[in-house]
Amino acid sequence: MRLLSLMTLSGLIGFAGTVCAAMPNARAGLWENASTTIVEVGLPPNVPTAKLSPEERAKIERGLAPWGGKPVTTSERMCMSAETLDAWDRYGTGTGAAADCKRTVLQQTPQRLKMALVCGGGTSTGDADFTAVGTDRVVGKITMLTKSERGDSKLNVQMESRWVGADCGSLKPGQRETIGGR
Repeated sequence: MRLLSLMTLSGLIGFAGTVCAAMPNARAGLWENASTTIVEVGLPPNVPTAKLSPEERAKIERGLAPWGGKPVTTSERMCMSAETLDAWDRYGTGTGAAADCKRTVLQQTPQRLKMALVCGGGTSTGDADFTAVGTDRVVGKITMLTKSERGDSKLNVQMESRWVGADCGSLKPGQRETIGGR
């Protein structure tokens, strides 16, 4: 169950890159998205925490968290054509593992999209908030909490997307490539 939830959350990160480049009046061309993700995993409810030393507890929590609970930064490039640069509400529905996520738009303007997210039939809840700083830069964050019988996990993603140039090189519109990170 926890693996599925983390896969769903990973899918959310994937659609976030597209959201960052998809805003009214944005420039078509090559966009670069950098995101920093931190996943915190709590102890399962059946672990006798009162008997653990702080060091033992921290060691178990690090072992449960992907990447040891450390921030992970990834970068990707994506090609956005005039056709793919559409209104905010077309984006954020998720693909792949994030396709089961329901979203409720809380605020939507040409400069900002804020929405509540519910994934996995309610086991994961959170919000996404993206702001267009200009036609060539978007910043955003996603926070999610996943509850399961194996314990709670928290996902925090900070991201920034910047327009690189009009020429996408070898990338076709809608294509993306990883350029750094895990």
